[in-house]
Amino acid sequence: MPTFTLSFDRRSTIAALTTGVAITALGFFVGSASATRAVMLPPPPTAIGVVDLAKLFDGLDEAAEWDVRIKDLEAKAMDEGRAKKSALEASVKEVEAMAAGADKEARMDALRLARLQAEQWSQLKELEVDRERSLKWQAIYRSVREGAKKLAETEGYGLIVVDDSRIEITTQRGQNAPPLETQVKGQIASLRVLYAGKMVDVTEKLVVQLDNERSTTAKTGGATGSAKPAASVPNATPTPSSGATPR
Repeated sequence: MPTFTLSFDRRSTIAALTTGVAITALGFFVGSASATRAVMLPPPPTAIGVVDLAKLFDGLDEAAEWDVRIKDLEAKAMDEGRAKKSALEASVKEVEAMAAGADKEARMDALRLARLQAEQWSQLKELEVDRERSLKWQAIYRSVREGAKKLAETEGYGLIVVDDSRIEITTQRGQNAPPLETQVKGQIASLRVLYAGKMVDVTEKLVVQLDNERSTTAKTGGATGSAKPAASVPNATPTPSSGATPR
């Protein structure tokens, strides 16, 4: 019988085995990469809420309380101003009725000084009211910012922004006004929201939350305002600059 002999080329065998191992390894890494990609899920969408500031400020009890306080301050200043004005007008009539002489000149000098003091008094009152209005908006903004944070943490919002999508672009001409194009570009650059649906509006939620917190604080005897009382104005005898003054 014929005899068959199998002969192996050692180099061919090693090359074949190496190729097989490489293919197996490549398949393993490809499979591992596919498995890794399969478990990498995209992050969940960020929940966004928007707030209409004008509507928010109109509904806040804190804003109403500040308005009452400021109106009371203005009313007291007007009453004091009217009293000073009446007193100065009476002094003017007395001086006008006096005969010419040194006494009348002295009284006229006193009235001129009173006019200067009246202007200073009026400016101080304006600064006092302006300071209170500034404190009002600072306090309200702090409350809104803190309230928005609490609302976001409670209901899972990742971002709460001011809805300025309803603001219209306006221009005005004037001697010192910038070019109309500059006005328009400046307003566009300051806007952030182009559109916001009603489903993401959290204005009412924030109003209710802030008013409830303020009511609870008031019932427990806590402070209802974060600003200091208005600074006192130095005593002055003159009237506001709107009153009658000597020439």
